[in-house]
Amino acid sequence: MKQILKLTACLLSGLLATAPAIAREPGTPPDMPPGATMGVPVGVNFPVPGFYLSSRTAAVRGTVHDANGNATGPDLNVNATALQLHWTPGMELLGGTYRAMGIVALQNLDLSLNGIGLGANTSISDLSISPLNIHWMVEPGIFTSAGLSFGLPTGEFYTNGTPNGGDGAASVALDAGFSYLRDGWNLSLHGNYFINAENSTTKYRSGDELLLNWTGMKAVGASGWSLGTVGYWRKQVTDDRNKGAFYGGTTAGRARETGIGLAVAKRVGGTEIYVDYTWNTSAKNIVGADMLRFNVTFPLGGKK
Repeated sequence: MKQILKLTACLLSGLLATAPAIAREPGTPPDMPPGATMGVPVGVNFPVPGFYLSSRTAAVRGTVHDANGNATGPDLNVNATALQLHWTPGMELLGGTYRAMGIVALQNLDLSLNGIGLGANTSISDLSISPLNIHWMVEPGIFTSAGLSFGLPTGEFYTNGTPNGGDGAASVALDAGFSYLRDGWNLSLHGNYFINAENSTTKYRSGDELLLNWTGMKAVGASGWSLGTVGYWRKQVTDDRNKGAFYGGTTAGRARETGIGLAVAKRVGGTEIYVDYTWNTSAKNIVGADMLRFNVTFPLGGKK
């Protein structure tokens, strides 16, 4: 999902020389916000073919952390709602079931330092398309998945200090998932590897990133409620590259962050309602943020 979780004072190019070192191109959002697939049994496909819609709303409150993990500012507030469309045609591929997805977000961003506003913007994010996702049942209750997705630079990218809705660059992502769904448990792990292209405007290329989201939730009897813990781990694994002079030829440092939280879910017929709150437990060269999420997923066309 392309919600903004990283912005820095580098949004204002005139502040670049005094801004903290932040991973990725300064002022651009992550390929996927950390925790985006927490609570989701990522290994398994929807049981009934058809179209499904997920509405994912998040409130993010964070601050920039430097290379030593110290909170330095500026502060970032983000409110975003992403809509994700799933298509499960009931088709088998490579021994598994196929699914395609697309996602786009509407987001409001507010950046400030010591209570002084540095910029604000409401915009539409980059479009993410996932044309290839395959899910396999290893044995009853145990599932795996693999997928390929593309981030398209359809969101707004500015060079005048306005908070960006998009990266200004395309990306490719590979992902793999695992879910253990026995005895009311949802034990899931989702790994994503992101490869970023060069921003044609600034000639800056953000480094590759690895993101892991995990879920440990348990159903409460037959009530439809589930409770548990969730978390994420993100690490930038290659350096940024800068072929241009827009940022004075400099590059940002590699990022790393972790977070943990509590989650609750409720199934009502074919609709899944999910809420979590996560606390950032470590952050380096990135915005360390606490996040509240509210997700709803339901079938379109009355399927259950």
